[in-house]
Amino acid sequence: MKRGQVDAPIELFVAVIVLTASMSLAFYLMQQTDQGKCVATLKTETEKLQAAMLDIALASPPTYRTVSFEMPRCGDVNVQVLQFVYYSEPQDCRLCPAHYGGCWQIVPVSVNAQGQYAVVVDAVSCVQMSGDIWLTSTGCEDSIDLGEAPCPPGTIGCTAETTGIPERVWNGNPQDSPSRWLTLGKQEGSRVYTITLTKTAPIQSEGGEAGGIRVCVNPANQA
Repeated sequence: MKRGQVDAPIELFVAVIVLTASMSLAFYLMQQTDQGKCVATLKTETEKLQAAMLDIALASPPTYRTVSFEMPRCGDVNVQVLQFVYYSEPQDCRLCPAHYGGCWQIVPVSVNAQGQYAVVVDAVSCVQMSGDIWLTSTGCEDSIDLGEAPCPPGTIGCTAETTGIPERVWNGNPQDSPSRWLTLGKQEGSRVYTITLTKTAPIQSEGGEAGGIRVCVNPANQA
């Protein structure tokens, strides 16, 4: 009888441990599922934006398109930065099949509490447009400032260590870099943005005249 009284609390303790572990696993799986759905929605957002960019690249000035874009938080993925980037080296275009030269990418970036960047790889979209196209935010009125670096304007400590971008890709000089950037930083209190893409007259680049797209961004409630 005494042995049964001793075994009962042990069996109850084991049952509680098993139940707790099962609930923790179920909760973790639910979180992962929700995060996956959120990242898939983010991918839809970048694809919508890349379709508009390609449409504008093929159009004549002053064609424009306006796209709504959301910068969500997907569990541990906290999207704080959106980069429009042109990589000139094929080795940086692995996410873009059949790109043997350079490539344009729309890159959402998660930023943690320590300021470390992490590309949301599953939500990156490739834009099938020529490297002769240049992006600019010059001429945008009452719009959010966009950076010509991997970090948004005003970012402190934009280094290879924080961004994960080596010097061979970004050397710190927008006029003489192996890559070109236009970068949006999430604004406090805003997660949805109105992005207006406008085809501009040809601009002067290092190789002569090149096509241009003006990128203007506003919080959706202020557009």
